[in-house]
Amino acid sequence: MKTFLITVWLFLLSGVLLACPVCKKRQPKGFAGITHGTGPEGPLDYWILYGAIALVLLTLVLFVWYLIKPGTRTASALNGCGLTDWHHE
Repeated sequence: MKTFLITVWLFLLSGVLLACPVCKKRQPKGFAGITHGTGPEGPLDYWILYGAIALVLLTLVLFVWYLIKPGTRTASALNGCGLTDWHHE
């Protein structure tokens, strides 16, 4: 896993994963230089893109929310789910 992360980091630093100069010119202003290709071309592409961004942000917010303030704080809550807390019997 460590080797994989180092490889990805080196690719990002080297600019291999970023767009080439031709792709930068063909992409809209907000998306220029991010990736290869033309980028979003029509209104439906933008709806899909912004919907995906909203979904990712919602997932991130919920992840942080439940990481900071989980719903169950006691081991007795596991009994209602049919799970057993093997360490505190």
